[in-house]
Amino acid sequence: MVNIKKSPYKGDDMKQFAKKTLAATTIALIMTSGATAALADDSSSTTIPTSSVPTSSTSVPKKRDEVKPTSAQRAAYATALQTYRAALTNYNKSKVAIEKAFGEAMRAANSTRTAAREAAVTAQEKKAIYTTFITAMSAAHAARSSSLAALGSPPVKPVKAGESNN
Repeated sequence: MVNIKKSPYKGDDMKQFAKKTLAATTIALIMTSGATAALADDSSSTTIPTSSVPTSSTSVPKKRDEVKPTSAQRAAYATALQTYRAALTNYNKSKVAIEKAFGEAMRAANSTRTAAREAAVTAQEKKAIYTTFITAMSAAHAARSSSLAALGSPPVKPVKAGESNN
């Protein structure tokens, strides 16, 4: 009979344990940061610290709903988005074609190696077959690398007016 060890956290599953650990860590962090702030502000005066929140309404960032792009900006964004989607589709099709050509070159090199290996008798013939296979693989890798480099990086999605690209 197999003895199964019970969890030291009686009745807790991992999710509950994670929640308790997170809560305990958060409480400990809050308590320690409050204590250091109190120690840092330990002065002999009895003044109450004031808030450091800016009172100017210009320093508060606007909400997303408050920034309304103009109709010209919306039209420009729609056009840029269509262009982006077309460019991304072309980029992905080109990348798939490059990877497909690479896969076909690798399969061709491997099938050639397999067929030649079955007919090879001496170690010298097998070594020549291996060398040819390695050369074909290197050529396929180089062709794929140069094609991907020529393709460049994928297109960048346009940004709406009033938003950042984060």
